[in-house]
Amino acid sequence: MKSRLIIPALLTLSMLSVGSIVQADDEMKWTTAELNGTSYYGLNLLRTFYKLSPADTKKGSKEYVIRNSAFSLGLTPGSREATISGYRVQLTAPAVKNEAGEMMISTTDFVKLIDPILRPTYIAERRDIQTVVIDPGHGGTDAGNKSTHIQESTYTLTLARELEAELKKRGFNVVLTRNGNHDMSDTERVHVADSTRNALFVSLHLNSGRSDVYGPETYTIAPADEHKRAMEGNRMDTANAALAFAVQSHMIAATKAPDRGCRRAHYSLLNTINCPAIMVMVGYATNEKEAALLMTEAYRTELVKGLANGITTFKTAIRPGATITVPAPPRVAEPPPTATQPVAKPAAPEKKKQATATTKKKGSGSADKNKRSSSGNKRSSSSKKR
Repeated sequence: MKSRLIIPALLTLSMLSVGSIVQADDEMKWTTAELNGTSYYGLNLLRTFYKLSPADTKKGSKEYVIRNSAFSLGLTPGSREATISGYRVQLTAPAVKNEAGEMMISTTDFVKLIDPILRPTYIAERRDIQTVVIDPGHGGTDAGNKSTHIQESTYTLTLARELEAELKKRGFNVVLTRNGNHDMSDTERVHVADSTRNALFVSLHLNSGRSDVYGPETYTIAPADEHKRAMEGNRMDTANAALAFAVQSHMIAATKAPDRGCRRAHYSLLNTINCPAIMVMVGYATNEKEAALLMTEAYRTELVKGLANGITTFKTAIRPGATITVPAPPRVAEPPPTATQPVAKPAAPEKKKQATATTKKKGSGSADKNKRSSSGNKRSSSSKKR
């Protein structure tokens, strides 16, 4: 599969705070414009800094794209939906046009999304990742989303064990927040991650929504900007962006599933954690075809490979002088393909005591039923959205 290498810019960028004037070796002056109460940078500044082509638009599309041989950024006026090298990302503020007709992107999105993905070696909070904490969503009395083919709490544990085996082959240490079918609170899950040195956190879930909606999404805590009070989890905003993009792009490339993008939300599970953390919705339990496909061993093998490739890419990319390599986006068939092999139910989870959780309260699985995503669809989480 052809890959695209996102190369770092040659200039040195010092980012003091969102909305501040940014200097790059005194060779260019980064000034902001205030539009609708939000600080913005002009697309021409980004184009000059990253040595990208002038913005162009595809025939019949409103999307403005700047690119070079390794990277592209696509923005649509008035929309929070954008693309990076063909993969979907969600902006904090909509891209807009100024009075002169120039496309503008918020300073928060540049500092907390675009630059960390293009230049992860400059992430301030980067660390040498040695351990992956895998969190199988739900469990015990909290079954999560389910349908004819699938139950979330059982599926996420099966997937977590398979991902654990793959990551260990690649030299990672792996910790599971739960390794049995029991209740576990968000506080306990976060405690496992925060007690593990040099770790990143991946929480696995199934989504829910309309029966015609399908495809994976990857969530991070909504980044802090000049209008919001920062939460504890916002310390990892830039690392979270790079991790989410690496995992989502490789997951889509491996499974050839529809790309529902890197998205932001406030879940209690992500709000207080002190390491790079993402919540991965691997598909929709409420789409019968996708649910059946998720249950097949062949598809889970590709899903695990994509997740592991993304985690490995992130670990490599935050080393000094390194970059993120993303596969070219696949062409996706519509609708999702029907499973080509009989649906096999994952093995029932073993009921063994969880060693890493120090406390367990009856009924503490904090399911938050029928919460809506920014795209208007319901989604599943073992953590409450705030």
